[in-house]
Amino acid sequence: MKIFKILGLSIFCLCLLALTGFGIHEFLRDSTVPLVVKWGSVGLILGMIIIIISLIMERIKDNKNNKIYKK
Repeated sequence: MKIFKILGLSIFCLCLLALTGFGIHEFLRDSTVPLVVKWGSVGLILGMIIIIISLIMERIKDNKNNKIYKK
């Protein structure tokens, strides 16, 4: 059962990454969108990615620390 969860999550993430990447690529190629809006959007996306990664790392660190106290 666990392998199906990993497989499903992997396929979902790959497809989400492909669609998001295509959307960002097309958005940045569009010449009708002002440059300030393009850079602002890129900054927002990068900021969200950094926050999500830091939260995941913090969660992993907390789980490792909690396992020590459970023993």
